[in-house]
Amino acid sequence: MASDYYNVLGIDRNAGEKEVRAAFRKLARKYHPDINRGEANATERFKEINEAHEVLSNPDSRRLYDRYGDNWRDAQRGGAPFQGGRRWRTETIDPEAFEDFFSSGSGGFFDSFFRTARGTRQRGPSAQRPLAIEQPVELTLEEAFHGTTRALQVAGQMPCSACNGVGVISRQACRACLGQGYSYQPVRGEVSIPAGVDNGSRVRVSPGGQQVVLVVTVQPHLRFERKGEDLSTEITVPVYDAILGAEAVVPTLTGQVALKLPPESQNGRVFRLGRQGMPKLGAPSERGNLFVTIRTELPTDLSDEERGMFERLREIRGNSGGE
Repeated sequence: MASDYYNVLGIDRNAGEKEVRAAFRKLARKYHPDINRGEANATERFKEINEAHEVLSNPDSRRLYDRYGDNWRDAQRGGAPFQGGRRWRTETIDPEAFEDFFSSGSGGFFDSFFRTARGTRQRGPSAQRPLAIEQPVELTLEEAFHGTTRALQVAGQMPCSACNGVGVISRQACRACLGQGYSYQPVRGEVSIPAGVDNGSRVRVSPGGQQVVLVVTVQPHLRFERKGEDLSTEITVPVYDAILGAEAVVPTLTGQVALKLPPESQNGRVFRLGRQGMPKLGAPSERGNLFVTIRTELPTDLSDEERGMFERLREIRGNSGGE
């Protein structure tokens, strides 16, 4: 381009580095193609701004431009000496030098810009890594206990076939993917969810090569309450079993187990059954506890004989309490 770089940036020839940078930031925001879509001259204007900044922000190239003007490239190719014996070499914009440029709140279009600028010095395709997609998944407690699978379909980010995932073609943002390096395509697959997941667990899977993070929700259970790897439940036992002692049947997620009730077990007493809780995520052979609370059930529809026995018991307990 045969434009005066100082005029392109709208700065004086004595402008310092900060002034060059500030002018570039202002014009880049104004003329970036991503925010001027449909305007044919925006891309060309942006190229001029970018080239002017590349030259004037580099002390060596700026010195050469100030001396030779529009012929500075020829002087560079001819081997014009520089201070310290160095020679000018082409470099693209370093985003790290413009942290305040990123913090302007403009978001994605600056990322796209810097990806495009970096494309001028790439030495081969460097595919953009597709971002992981979050997908909610709801499980029953039994599925969380045993582990399960889910058929999954998501709009996956696949590397763009037009630019091989680079986002740039001939130093221009790829039109097929708008410089992102990927396009959206439906991805289907069956994924495995390990045993032991809980509410809020995040499981990373890769159906069809697309990174997906499953965000787990476990449905409430009618019988069991969960706290981490421990479960709790209640069972009802006849009052006479609680008084005399008995063997009660306790349901678990894998079947039933027997619980031996000692005599005079009080209503609300809690028993701990080891290794009858949930498996530990990542170590399914390790399991939590099952806490069982007993609730005594009083008899109803008493016969005359049963009522008489309870009256006799009350008399006995009353007399022993008065002695």
